[in-house]
Parts: sequence; structure tokens; C-alpha cells
Amino acid sequence: MKQGSSGAGRLWLAATPVLVIFAIAAVLFARLQNIWIDETTQLSGVTLAPGALLSWLAGGYDAGFGVPDDRMPPLSYFIDMIGWHLWGANELAFRLYHAAITAGGILILMRALASRYGLRAALIAGLLLVLSPRLVSMAVEIRAYPLLLAISCAQAAMVIRGDVAQSVRRLGLFVLLGVLSGYTHFFGIVATSAYTLAIFIDARTVRGAVRVVLAYALLLLLWAGLAPFVLGAANLSSPSPGSAAPAGGVGLGDIAAFLAQMLVSGATLVDLPVAALCFAGGAILLLVAAVGLGGQAARRGTAIRHDPVIGLILALAAGMIVTIAAALLVSQFDALAPRYNIWMLAPLAVILALAADGAIARRGRIADWVRHAGTALLVIGSAAALVMFLVRADWFIHGPSRTLEAMVAKAEKPLAVLHVGDAWAWAYFPLYRTHRDDLPQWLLTADGQSAIRITRGGDPGGPPQPLTALADRATLLVSHVELKSHNDLRAVARGETPPPARDLVPALTAAGWRPAETIDRPGNFAFTGTLYHHPDPASAPTRQPAAPAIEDLSE
Repeated sequence: MKQGSSGAGRLWLAATPVLVIFAIAAVLFARLQNIWIDETTQLSGVTLAPGALLSWLAGGYDAGFGVPDDRMPPLSYFIDMIGWHLWGANELAFRLYHAAITAGGILILMRALASRYGLRAALIAGLLLVLSPRLVSMAVEIRAYPLLLAISCAQAAMVIRGDVAQSVRRLGLFVLLGVLSGYTHFFGIVATSAYTLAIFIDARTVRGAVRVVLAYALLLLLWAGLAPFVLGAANLSSPSPGSAAPAGGVGLGDIAAFLAQMLVSGATLVDLPVAALCFAGGAILLLVAAVGLGGQAARRGTAIRHDPVIGLILALAAGMIVTIAAALLVSQFDALAPRYNIWMLAPLAVILALAADGAIARRGRIADWVRHAGTALLVIGSAAALVMFLVRADWFIHGPSRTLEAMVAKAEKPLAVLHVGDAWAWAYFPLYRTHRDDLPQWLLTADGQSAIRITRGGDPGGPPQPLTALADRATLLVSHVELKSHNDLRAVARGETPPPARDLVPALTAAGWRPAETIDRPGNFAFTGTLYHHPDPASAPTRQPAAPAIEDLSE
């Protein structure tokens, strides 16, 4: 193992290019990202007073937001309350705020690597993180995930520094980070439990091991405060559309996709040659790590457990096993969702970086050549993946809220929105958060002949009504959102997909409504929107009643 005691003092040499790349990518994507379902929940919750927020998250208070309730502990909301009081509902400010939190975590991790292994290892780990489209997109989400990742980076940094069990002060800091992680996201409990395993095997004495056990017992006691939020989440009648488990249950394909997305994101899989570079480079470096650690284990015996990379490998493996088990046993949410497991990026990046740096690799000309080849493939592939992600950034935004708002602003009033298709919620909730009940929203029935008024909370359970019920509107905004996979987007990139239908509701056209402007947006949330004008302009309403002020829920 190399020691890099001088590395931390020159950390800026490695941190500067990493932070510049991250800042450029985060700003570019943050400017394009749209408010999506879960973010409507977060941005609504931060307007509450702290006591009301806790009651709302525990399921004891109906705030009347009309957006999905949350399955989340409160810490990220308290963090975002700071932003709410500084800049209000400014979406871009929140995204950059979360990106800064992520950057802070990456710097903590790089500093620990530089101190123990040197600047090169720190630089490689930092680059692998910020070149990841998955990290960039998560970093600017207005949710708990950037904070969860930042805390995971700090926990991984403690494992890298080592001897946590031998120091009461370090162990106390580890417990604090564990509490913060658990109260940020329920998967923070999984992450902290995995990292606890890492510091347990690093304990050099029985007394140290007992300290770790007692520290984890303390964590369990402190996590007991999450019980009201766990019960509140369990009592939700249905998950948010953004967190629902696969309809047919979790299969081997879902597990394989979960493991694959440890190395590449769904956005990278759109370009198979780029994904192949990442997979090949990552596989080579993991093989280098396995061979190198095998040789060290033969020489050092059980003493190798004190090498931080062993603890991080065990932590990552334990986290994966628990996550897969949860996905197989729990059907209320998608445990394999990449955002829930964003914490795993930190230990994985460190393992790959140490293999690339040679800290855990065998020595020799051939071994070095293989290691350098794997590093080149992974870094080049990751860089290409980020470039393609940013070039096609509008394909990977979470829904069409910004386009819908522009169409609403342009449309002649009074206006109603008519949603088409099963993915209507991705358009409905962002619009409802902004316009509440002042903008009527309807759902077209499967036969295309009737519509159902969607009521507060996204309930389309009312009786179908004939399309003539919309005749009091001067304009109808017809919205169609369709969820697309990386396979679908690959076909779009090759130009193999047929153009979307220009008339989304033929029954409206047959009734005399005149389709006008149509907007198509390809992507993971493919959107087609059309403005239909009233068939009889002379009899159409010319004025929409003024919207009442939205109730202030901040007190």
C-alpha cells in the first residue's frame, strides 16, 4: 500500500479539474432539468413549519398539497428549508445548492484518498465520479439523494483513513454520520450498516471490535426515532409513480440491470460502443483488483483485512445483497432504483481508482499494461458517456413540466388540460403544484370518447363524462407522456422510430376542435402536446375567472 501523506496538502491539483468538470456538467444539466413528481413533493414540503413537516411525513397531517405524500425521513427537508428561506422556490438555485453538497462530499473523499494513497488515486476516483451521467443527474435533483451521496462519501473517507474502531472520537463521528444518513433516506440505514461492517473487520483488537458493536447498537437506538416515518410510509395507499416497483415483480433481468448500472447509467446504454468501453475498462480493473488482492492475501494472511479496499468491497457487496433481497421481498417500492442506491457510487469509485492507480495491483510489465489499458478504456468511455449525456441532455430530463408551462402560458383562456395515456401523472402533478384547481385537468378514457376529471391528489376515479363537458373551454392542451427505455432511445438516435401521431384525440377533431401547434420531445419521458382550439370561436368563453391566491402553508 502506498502512503500519500503529502497528497492532501496538494489536493487542489487533483480537485481543480474534477470540480471544473462537475461544475460545467451540473450547471448545464440543471438548467434543462424539469420539475418531476417527487420534486413537487419536496418543494411543497419545505414550505411547512418544522412541526407540521414532521407530522406530515409521519402521516398525521394532511397539508392539502394535492401532490403525492412522501416516504422519506425529514433531514433533507430541513436542509432544503435553508434554501427556501434564502431564495424561495427558485428551482435552479435548489439544483445548484444540491450540486454544491455533492461536490463537498466528493472533496472529502478525495482528501482521504490523497492522504493515504496519493494524488493520482484521488484524481482518478474524482474523475470516475464526476464523469458519471448518473451522478450528474442525481446531484441536481431536488430530493434527498445528493445529501445521501455526500454522506456516503464522508463515510467511505473514514474507512479509507482507517482505525475508526481504535478512536472514540472517530467512532463518534462515524455514529453521527450514520444518524444523518438514516434520517436523510431509509437507504442510509443500508449504507451505514454496510460501512459498519467495513470498520468492524478493520478493528485491531477485541476492545475495538466491541466498540464497533456498541456503536452500531447506539445507531439502532437512535434510528428508532424513524419509526413514525416508517409507519407513515407504510400507510401510504400507493407509491408515487416515480418509485413504483416493476408491475410483474422483480426478475433476473431487473437484478442484472441493477448490477450493470453500477458501472454505467441508462443514458450511457443508449450508445453501445461507449457502454462497451465502460464495461470493458471496469471489468479489467475489477479483475486487476481481484488478482492483486488475492496475491496480497496470500502474503499477508488475515492482516489484509486492515486494507481499506477490503472493507469497501465488503460494504459494497453487503449493500448489493441487502438491496436485492429487499427488492425480492418488498413490493411497495422499487428497491433497485438507481437513485436509492446512489450511495454505492462512492465505494465503487474508490475500488476502481485504487486498481487503476496500482495500489492494489500486482507489479510487473504485463500487469501494468493491463492496468493502464483498463484505466484508459474506463476513463475514455466515461468521458464519452458524459459528453453524449450532455449533448442529448433534453432526452434525460424527468418529464415535460417546462414545456407544458410554456404551452399553458401561450394558450388562449379559459384552458383545460386533457391527458392521454398511462403516464399522465408525470405531467399532471407538476402542473397541479403550480396551478392547483385553477387549471382543470382531465384524463381521456381508453376508448378515446370520454374524459374523467382528475381531482386533487391525482385521483382519476370519477365517472367518465362526454367530451362535450370540455366545451366551455376556449382551448384544450392535450398532453401525452410515454416512458421510454434506453433501447427505445437507441432507436431514436438511429432515426428508426416513426413520427408521433399529429392528432392525439381524433374524437375532438371529429367534434370540430381544431388542432394547432404540436410539440414533440423525445426522451425517457417522451412528450407530445397539442393545443386544440374551440370549434366555435364565437360561442367560446373569452375570459377565465381570476385565480384565487394559493393558500400559504409556510406557517
